[in-house]
Amino acid sequence: MFIMGTAGHIDHGKSTLITALTGMNPDRLQEEQARGMTVDLGFAWFSVPLGNVGVVDVPGHQRLVKNMLAGVGQVDFILLVIAADDGWMPQTQEHVEILDLYGMKRGIVALTKADLVEPEWLELVEADIREHLAETSLADFPIIPVSAISGYNVDILKEAINELVVSFPHAQGEDNPILWIDRVFTIKGAGTVVTGTLMGGSLHVGMDVVVEPPGHEARIRTLQTQTKTVETGVAHSRLAVNLTGVEKASLTRGMYLALPKRRPYFSLINTHVRVLTQAPSTLETGQQVKLYVGTLETLASVKILGAEELEPGQEGFVQLELETPAHFSFKDRFILRHSELQDTLGGGCFIEEGVPVRGVNLRMVGPKRLRHLFPFEKPEAHLDLDMLKAKYESGPEELSLLKARDRTYWTKSQFQEQGLIAHPKLHVLGDYILAPEQYDKVQEYLRSTVEHFHHTNPLAPGPSKETLRAGTGLPSRLFDQILNQTDDLKEVRGSISSVKHQVTLSDQEEQKLRKIQEVMGKTPYEPLTLGALEELGFPSELLFAGSHLGRLVALSGEHWTTPEIVGGILNVIFQEEAFMEGFELSTFRDRLGTSRKFALAFLEYFDAQGITKRKGDVRTLGKRPEKA
Repeated sequence: MFIMGTAGHIDHGKSTLITALTGMNPDRLQEEQARGMTVDLGFAWFSVPLGNVGVVDVPGHQRLVKNMLAGVGQVDFILLVIAADDGWMPQTQEHVEILDLYGMKRGIVALTKADLVEPEWLELVEADIREHLAETSLADFPIIPVSAISGYNVDILKEAINELVVSFPHAQGEDNPILWIDRVFTIKGAGTVVTGTLMGGSLHVGMDVVVEPPGHEARIRTLQTQTKTVETGVAHSRLAVNLTGVEKASLTRGMYLALPKRRPYFSLINTHVRVLTQAPSTLETGQQVKLYVGTLETLASVKILGAEELEPGQEGFVQLELETPAHFSFKDRFILRHSELQDTLGGGCFIEEGVPVRGVNLRMVGPKRLRHLFPFEKPEAHLDLDMLKAKYESGPEELSLLKARDRTYWTKSQFQEQGLIAHPKLHVLGDYILAPEQYDKVQEYLRSTVEHFHHTNPLAPGPSKETLRAGTGLPSRLFDQILNQTDDLKEVRGSISSVKHQVTLSDQEEQKLRKIQEVMGKTPYEPLTLGALEELGFPSELLFAGSHLGRLVALSGEHWTTPEIVGGILNVIFQEEAFMEGFELSTFRDRLGTSRKFALAFLEYFDAQGITKRKGDVRTLGKRPEKA
């Protein structure tokens, strides 16, 4: 199904023409039928060879433009209705301006009441319409003279609608439905019912859904389209959705129905806005306007980014703070109207959720920005208008590359929820996605931090791996993948070192290291702690350097020994029969003739190396290392 919306001046025959096309009166309210004027949205449908066409009939009266906006934003194409005897009228102008702001490029002009005027007059009206549409997105709309009363050219109009439907591109297989609610009511014995035009996917009976905002959970009891009960509601169809779990009193027009956690809503948005040439005033920072998106009407506060105002005919970037939060997808369009005057100011499209800014230099405020920075980064002081412009002008792939820079990293699921396609230049590392700039920042941080550490601690292998990871704020799995791809760094016993870094001892340090080994050899099975060695005048830097050079061994509990002592103990446990079938701590302790504390320091080191394997109180031998 496809949805056709109507537009045009009051009394130009929109509802009468729809009745002629569909055989049903779209004016659902008794008041409308009595007065002959559509005051709210009307709905009908008819068939063309390709399938069914739903109709959203909108009011034409100037005071009811807000109701027109609730319908026209959710249609596939437009039937612009202009009466031949009146021609172009003020409300025709405003409706066309709104359609142009929406970027509406598909539709037909129905020149109604064509039987009431002379052919020469009809030609003049057609030429005038062409001139008015020339500089708008509606410029290529065909113009078809019709008469709803006599039936003149109604069949021709239907054929043109069918040709328009045939020209539509095939819909992509989306699975992210949204239904902007335009009516809420109850049916005795059924409960709460909402209606709207379904876009972006399908809905099924029994499906769990939410009504946003503020997130009312509900379940679909039944679905109806064109008065027929169906199991599945498809995209581009008018639907009545019977919901359980939510009351009518908590719902209103302007809310939307979607799948849980799939369609976020925003209170602060960054946008690109065009102010109409005929706008009644400038658009200024601090001004309050009415914003229309979907079926929602809400007040919004204006902040012009990089300027104080936009004059009629100008366009620029605007941050809007909405009184009622609303859902937007990238480049979703909206209309802005004056909050006091009954006039349209302009319209725009959504770029991204905003970060609050203040002042002419767009200085950022609030903690939200900090959450998207690496711990080692300094917060940017200003909003990047060049980046905002790049996003606005980008296509889907390029947008994903730009959006990736908004955070230190993304998970794949977060990226997919945003509807983003992974650009080939993005770094996809397991479940994570990084922009090239963010990936480079991490590598540069690792290199510079390690280099600085080497400069100030020449005897140490490098900073600890966990200290470096904490400095990036990255999850361990993601950090490990980036580290593994940083070829000029290596891991050395839990520390990160440059591959070029060599620990070089001076003659004095070499003598001290030999002295340490000599001291350790005097009590081989009673290894000294780091504190005890420091008290003897041996600096910790030298101990770690000895470990890095493979001439000392750090045991558990900050005990230290030598590779030669470890090798001697390994000869014992891998050669003597007492250890072949498994052994307890006491057996090992007694064989070395040492205390439980010292025996445990050796065994826990062996456990960590996989030399021994502990199960309960018993240890068995694993694989003996080639070197101690």
